[in-house]
Amino acid sequence: MNIIISSKWKIIFLSYCGVILYVSSLSPKELPDGPALVSDKILHLCEYGLFGILAWGAFVVRKGVFPWGLVALGAWFGIMDECWQDWIGKSRSADVWDAAADAVGSLLGVMVAQLFWSKR
Repeated sequence: MNIIISSKWKIIFLSYCGVILYVSSLSPKELPDGPALVSDKILHLCEYGLFGILAWGAFVVRKGVFPWGLVALGAWFGIMDECWQDWIGKSRSADVWDAAADAVGSLLGVMVAQLFWSKR
């Protein structure tokens, strides 16, 4: 049963990664205007917080061991996402502070998942 649940979480996780890359491929004109009171970095933090939570669900982690690999995966994917934006063009560019917010978001997401979602 755990294998089936884990497989579903992997599909959800990989789909979310695809959504991140799709949104990164849009030009600024194609993106919805966010609330003026919310910083772009807060949006990155939340986006990668969810990434960390979904990564926790997708990859079985033993209880009592902090999953630094999942945090590293989130940081790496955030850097690759920023490089993708720069490479694809469409008036988008890479921002090191966005990548930093992605890494922190991933860390926070994994921490929240570990605190509230016990595995094995």
